[in-house]
Amino acid sequence: MTRTSQFRTASCRAVALAKEDRFLVVLLALFVPAFFAPTATAGERSVTAAEANGTYRDVEGKSEIKILALGHGKLKVQLALVYEYKSGAGPAANVGDASGEATIENDTAVFVPEEAGDCKITMTFLPNGKLKVEQQGEECGFGHNVRADGTFRKISNRKPKFDDA
Repeated sequence: MTRTSQFRTASCRAVALAKEDRFLVVLLALFVPAFFAPTATAGERSVTAAEANGTYRDVEGKSEIKILALGHGKLKVQLALVYEYKSGAGPAANVGDASGEATIENDTAVFVPEEAGDCKITMTFLPNGKLKVEQQGEECGFGHNVRADGTFRKISNRKPKFDDA
């Protein structure tokens, strides 16, 4: 066999393999569409129970949120929020507590405190153990100026212990 015929044979094999690969890709696309789905973006990333479970604390280290995955799109949530300020008598604080069940879809949980008016608290799980919390509405049953807004960082992966009232 000459070099030219060896090259032609190798080229034909390469073309045949390329055609087989394209056929396989098309076959995968037809029968496994999720294989070709774009990667998840914010609001679409699913959060595992291990990622959600734990205790989160705000940047100042005063407010805390405990979360436990219950399954079936539900989380047990407990908020212990603090607003510190200075008064004429010295340092003072207002507090806000709430607990109950939140619903979770993908990376976002929604919590509506039971005895709240127009309050809705949205928690978005971010990479690296961060939790972005946004409060909508003012009637959450918290003390004066106490809000749930902010970024919290996971301080413990352990199953949290809840203060049952």
